[in-house]
Amino acid sequence: MPKCDVKTRYIPATFAWTLLLSTTFLFFWYPCRQFYIHRHPWVPVCQAVITFFVIANFTLATFMDPGVIPKAPPDEDREDEFRAPLYKNAEINGITVRMKWCVTCKFYRPPRCSHCSVCNHCIETFDHHCPWVNNCIGRRNYRFFFFFLISLSVHMLSIFSLSLVYVLQKEKDKLTEVEPIVAMILMAIVTLLAIPIFGLTGFHMVLVSRGRTTNEQVTGKFKGGYNPFSRRCWSNCCYTQCGPQFPR
Repeated sequence: MPKCDVKTRYIPATFAWTLLLSTTFLFFWYPCRQFYIHRHPWVPVCQAVITFFVIANFTLATFMDPGVIPKAPPDEDREDEFRAPLYKNAEINGITVRMKWCVTCKFYRPPRCSHCSVCNHCIETFDHHCPWVNNCIGRRNYRFFFFFLISLSVHMLSIFSLSLVYVLQKEKDKLTEVEPIVAMILMAIVTLLAIPIFGLTGFHMVLVSRGRTTNEQVTGKFKGGYNPFSRRCWSNCCYTQCGPQFPR
């Protein structure tokens, strides 16, 4: 991959981190601090807990191995490679699922596995490649990506609500001060990001309840058919949030 492409991969993730940390800092330093001064210490405490979950899950989704399957070693005997069929079949819960031969990694991809053209690796239970975390979302880090979306949505709602309360409590002749201006800017940023963030969060909540990945939903893999990987709504949600953490 060209060096310029490698560098540009970090731009969305750097922008996301910068926007998250800068807006959070401004909120704590201006509107949130005023709540603490006016005898509401529980406001910054609750917001600090929410912020911790946002940053922790964002960090894990960004830096955790998503479930990379190592490529076949170059010295492996590949005498039968050109005679191997393109697909092999596997039976999952009574349903036949096709496993495709990966030309790049030189093995049959397990069910739900897909090759990421950006990372150039096959990823277990591949969901999608997210440029905002500069990482694939797969079997090992999907729960943290999902929790990040949930906690970020709560974070945004609380910032907007508390900033709005702070502005409404201010007298009209004091709205030109720094604190109210910062609060209104934060409200404007949250409003601009509301549709994509809340929409993405709702989309993944539906996917979790149905036991599907983004890749399966977009490609229509189980459209009009039975999903052999679904455990029904409640079990799908419990498995995503509390299921075992698979080793690398």
